[in-house]
Amino acid sequence: MSPKIKIPAAALISLGLLYLIWGSTFLSVRILLSYFPPLVITFSRNLFAGSLLLMWSLIGRHWVSMPWKHLSIHLQAGVLLICLGNGFMAMAGSIIPSGFSSVFMALGPLLLVFFFWMSGRKPTQRKLLGTLLGLIGIGIMVSQKKLAIPGMELEFFKGIFYLSVAVIGWNIGVFRIQFTQANSYHFTQVCSIQMLTGGIIVFLISTLKGDYQHIVLADIPIKAFYVFLYLGLIGSMLGYSLFGYLSKELDATLVATYTYVNPLIALILGHLILQEELTKILILASFFILLAVVLITTDKSKPE
Repeated sequence: MSPKIKIPAAALISLGLLYLIWGSTFLSVRILLSYFPPLVITFSRNLFAGSLLLMWSLIGRHWVSMPWKHLSIHLQAGVLLICLGNGFMAMAGSIIPSGFSSVFMALGPLLLVFFFWMSGRKPTQRKLLGTLLGLIGIGIMVSQKKLAIPGMELEFFKGIFYLSVAVIGWNIGVFRIQFTQANSYHFTQVCSIQMLTGGIIVFLISTLKGDYQHIVLADIPIKAFYVFLYLGLIGSMLGYSLFGYLSKELDATLVATYTYVNPLIALILGHLILQEELTKILILASFFILLAVVLITTDKSKPE
């Protein structure tokens, strides 16, 4: 009988916090979309959190010299994770309910199976089964226009396109980082590089679009600024910090459980706070997708 692995209490608490924090970011973005354009939300949260992480890295003496081949990976990750991942997810938020978006974004592990397969690492039968179940779940979701935010049914497939770009961009970024040795640096350094790179690019795009013309500060309630502080400090800065800590303390498969717990948190919060409807079809699709993610992330067998 193999000995049980004792998990530190601090790690368990951190994992629980990560579930709650990253599960709530979808709701936070959805609330802020009532007051700010999506790209403004994206660059603001990342420039804010990225600047704080940069100061943390410098003051804490975690910043070290990084060769160009590694720096270029993180600059690219800034585009993929922040511009495409965060940016397009925020753009979808005005069309697609937060719970729906969170379930769709949980497709990450399925995409990683495909990316690894294309790179020559054949998936196991368990991972293939999980991928098939995930595709069934997505097929159910994208066939239901009524799952859009009321009044946005005609924009439903635009929202699906935005979410597709977000989840593909995010996971290409994760894939590229995992396939290099560029992730051996302190998380405050790499996260600040990624956030500031993506945040600056989205800021320039938003400025060229004239997004500021749609903001009337006098009409924005104080609660919106509280939500923004939560998204920047808790959702971005603390969330990434917890993820970096957990990645060193726990097995990767245990850390990856946030992928299928977050949607459950987001669905519940969206229903309780924004009265987003939990339809039977959404619950069915969520079941297929989350079961798929569980199969993939808990597969400990070696690929062929």
